[in-house]
Amino acid sequence: MPSCPRESFCVYSHTLKDTPLPAADLVPTPQKRKLNASEDSRSGQAFTAQQQQRATKPTSTVSGKSSSTSSSSSTSKSSAEVAAALAAKKRKLAAEISSSTPSGSRSAPATTPASSKTTTSPAVLMARPDTSSRKPATTNATSNPSSNAASKLTVSGPPRLKIDIRAHSKPLFRQAVATQFYNEFLRIYAPLAQEGACLATAHAVDQEKDVHSKTNQGSYRSLAASILQRLKKRAPSTGIDDVGIDGVWLDPSLKASEDVALEKIWKDAGKYVQTVEQLEENGYPVAIPTGAPPRHDPKKECERCTKMFEVSEDLEGVDMHACQYHQMRLRNKLHNGDKIKYFPCCDAPQGSTGCQDGPHVFKDDEFLDLHHLIPFIETPKDCLGGKKPHSVVAMDCEMCYTTGGFEMIRISVVDKLGKPIMDELVKPHNPVLDMNSRFSGITSLDDAKLDLDQARDKFLELVNRDTIVVGQSLENDFKVLRLIHTKVIDTAMLYPHPQAYLNYRYSLQKLAKMHLSINIQESETGHDSFEDAKTCLDLVRVRMEKDTAS
Repeated sequence: MPSCPRESFCVYSHTLKDTPLPAADLVPTPQKRKLNASEDSRSGQAFTAQQQQRATKPTSTVSGKSSSTSSSSSTSKSSAEVAAALAAKKRKLAAEISSSTPSGSRSAPATTPASSKTTTSPAVLMARPDTSSRKPATTNATSNPSSNAASKLTVSGPPRLKIDIRAHSKPLFRQAVATQFYNEFLRIYAPLAQEGACLATAHAVDQEKDVHSKTNQGSYRSLAASILQRLKKRAPSTGIDDVGIDGVWLDPSLKASEDVALEKIWKDAGKYVQTVEQLEENGYPVAIPTGAPPRHDPKKECERCTKMFEVSEDLEGVDMHACQYHQMRLRNKLHNGDKIKYFPCCDAPQGSTGCQDGPHVFKDDEFLDLHHLIPFIETPKDCLGGKKPHSVVAMDCEMCYTTGGFEMIRISVVDKLGKPIMDELVKPHNPVLDMNSRFSGITSLDDAKLDLDQARDKFLELVNRDTIVVGQSLENDFKVLRLIHTKVIDTAMLYPHPQAYLNYRYSLQKLAKMHLSINIQESETGHDSFEDAKTCLDLVRVRMEKDTAS
């Protein structure tokens, strides 16, 4: 026999391992005892009783089943009655809540005939409050932009943040921070009544998002606590102008001195105006085009798929899906150690068939062609209407594709302090093919009251020939506006790309991240034209302050 590896401490005895087993005949075999007559009769009676019990057992089982069936049916009947009572109670409670909900409180998103999608509540979004349904209103120099923005907010109550898998902090902790911000904003905006409650919800979301964008997992808690302490020290709001998140809000007593400081800074803005030669090199219209009208060519190159097509105002059903294109431009990425180009919209490689379809669109860049369709004009020496011109403004235009090319559908202007002074929807000359909503954020022109000439005249009531216009790549804006203006500070040229000789430019989103440490253009419903204009002002101001300090 094999030895036990645990022999030294095994609980079994190993002393008999070598002892031979006894022979089979030496092992005693137990003997069975015979029963006597009385014992035999008793065992027979027990066996008979056992057989009778077995015979009657199925009957009792069947009766047990029937009784259990009746009890289960009564139980299910009583549970159905309880469920029906609970459902009726819930319906009654929901009806009472819906009938008692005020107009400014949170309500369920409703669908519209144009779209079956529900509208996301501004408080649910991780970005700025949703402005997809916001329609630009005509503003003037005396209008209050803060009150206009606040009056359009209809959602109040504690915000509910949407879970972002890319976030560096835990969702529950971010939600707790947003709720703390909301409680403080609710206290600060208490004098503004319902309007303040809506602002508290929107600003709590903005404040939390701002903290998250400036921190990492280790510093998030510290910055959130610091901002919360500053909010607790803020006095209640004195009016609709006394609102804003931490970092944007200014004490009303300090605003006057802040405006004076900005006035001094912008006095030196003329040093940063690009020359006429620089503007011309970057595609700006610098003079009224002259020459014979060009020969009309009905064939154009599609701006999206680069195929040649014939321009027509009467498009059939097939023409509305003739162009197959990718919504986003090519980018580079590493794949198995090699750098390849791909389309981020669908992750398809270069040369693949487009993931979107639509009509062919084009964009004319020849000044003579544009001048022949809609004439250019020069900025007058004096403002139209005899008004006092602004020394510095920032402008941003939104465009769409029409059967006539690229046309303006919105113009937004702010003064040098960042206050909106103009915001108008513009009716294009030709039928619209694509609103370009992914960038413009515009889905309808039903509220457009001005055509191109009227919108341009209104802009010329604010500026004259000496007004400095600030913006990002404004050559396209002046082309669609059909305006010759040479006092321009283009932020794309103010912060040139290292490969500018290859016509590379930094986007406004990239410049804002690099020099202002802020994130813009993150909304899925399009760009905010006022946000873009204010960002351009900040970029110029930061550059001037940096040069002054050095």
